Formats: sequence, structure tokens, C-alpha cells
Amino acid sequence: MDKLIYPTTPVFVLWIMFLLTQVITESVEQFTNKSFINPVFLPSVTNITVKRGSLAVLPCSIQYLQDKQVAWRSVDEDKFLTIGKKTWFKSDQIILEHIPLSDNITNWDLLIKNSEFINGGMYECQITSTVDLTRRVQLNILEITIKGHRSIDRGERIFLVCNVTGGPDIPTDIMWYKDGHPITSRGFPHAIITKYKSKVKNSSITEFIVDRSVFSDTGVYTCKSKTVKNVKAKISLQIGDTVNFKSVPVSEDLKEEKGEQFSPVYTSGSLQTSNSCHKLPLSLFTKSVFIIITLIYRLTV
Repeated sequence: MDKLIYPTTPVFVLWIMFLLTQVITESVEQFTNKSFINPVFLPSVTNITVKRGSLAVLPCSIQYLQDKQVAWRSVDEDKFLTIGKKTWFKSDQIILEHIPLSDNITNWDLLIKNSEFINGGMYECQITSTVDLTRRVQLNILEITIKGHRSIDRGERIFLVCNVTGGPDIPTDIMWYKDGHPITSRGFPHAIITKYKSKVKNSSITEFIVDRSVFSDTGVYTCKSKTVKNVKAKISLQIGDTVNFKSVPVSEDLKEEKGEQFSPVYTSGSLQTSNSCHKLPLSLFTKSVFIIITLIYRLTV
């Protein structure tokens, strides 16, 4: 039986090594070629709440997009807003922000300026592909206001109303703060806070009530959501005292003793002078003394 003969010449060995190198190189290129990798959406926020009139940013970050295009669509109105880098729906509110990043990552954020209630709803970021590649983002537009008197007299009632209006997902976790600190029953035992939600008007209302105000109630009051950062409103409250002031003259001796001129102020009641007794007429006083002397004289005689 004949033995197999394997060529062992240096040329043959080099040839085999070259072939192996080519195979490995092609395999690596095929594995790392991005054309074989489908685009992917990177993690981002899909539920956004902004205050009415502010800028709304709907994020859409994609990796390995390559030659494919990105489009933004309004799901509720079933219309395209942007296709590629161009704004398809002509509006001064709509802006596409395209930012290329490293590692084949690009941001295709949809910006809505001066957002209004009508801008709220579901939006969709699409990638043109044979497979369904979409990312949906819910946009909620809310408005928050505080109503109440900014200046009241001490002892008057404090009544502040915080009203949050918007879509169906209105936050109900509205909290009150004074000068940046949470208002609690321990710190404000004289305050009452009520909360209720109106389904008809799509609003969440909370009230801050103090029956008799004091000077320490002066400050900046804020109502805001614990979970939604952008939902908050502020009002500055000043507690004053406008009771009529009564200025009473002061004797010159007292002024000199104090070393300055001043007038004491009294906010309530009336000031009584130090000599509050009525003086007797001089004639009556003389008659009284004469009668007493006469009685003493008769008793001694």
C-alpha cells in the first residue's frame, strides 16, 4: 500500500498560510461589516411631560443607521412631520435636530417650540427598512397656575388655588412648598390642604388654606408635582398690617432723656395718659379746706 506524500516544501507552506489568512480576513470583514447589522434604537424616554409654552424634545437615538432614513410621524393625525433631514410638515414649531455621534450613533430628535395642548399626543420615529423599526413617544402638555391674593393683612384668610390642566394623564401628586421647604402638618398645623380631580375639565386642583394669617406666613409658595419636574408654579405672598396708627405726643422731658425725638405708635386701643384722674375745680377745693378747719376749731373749743 502506497503512503500518502504531503508536500513539505517552504513554498507550499507559505501558500497554505496565505490561504488561511485570506479566509480569516474575509470572515472578520463579513462579521464586522455594518451592512449586515440592522439599525437599532438606543434606550430613551418614551413618555414626556412639558409645561405649556415650553420646548418639547422628543428623543430618537439610532445606531448603525447607514444609508437608511429616519422619519417622524404624528400617530394621532396620521401624517409625516419630517423625512430625513427635511421638515415635511411646514410649521414654525417643528424642528429636526440631527446630531452625529461616535460609534455609528446619530440623534434624530424632534423639537416642538412653544408647545400647546394641540401638540400633545403620540409620535413615532421610523426607520425606512423592510422590517418594522419604529419607536413611539407620548407627549403630554400641561398648564399649571396659582391663583390667590399676593398681599393680605395679618389675621385675614389665606386661600391659594393650584390648578393643573391638560390631557388625561394629569399628575395628582401635587405638593405645596414654602420658601423651598415642603409644607407638612407638623410645620404648618394651622394650614389645611385639599385635593380633588375634575374629569370633565381634565384638571387636578389643590388648595392651601389658612383661616387666620400671621406675619411668619409671608414667603414664596410653590405647588409642583413630585414625579414630573416641569410641572410647577410659584406665588409670592406678603402679610402686612394696615391698622390705623395713632401717634401720641411725648413730653419734652422724656424726649431729652431718650436723647432723640420720637412718637410711640399704638396699633390697637387707645392710649391713656399717666394722669388719668380729673382735677377738682379750685373753688371746690378751697371750700373743702375751710369746712375741715372750721370743724377742727369747734371740736377744740
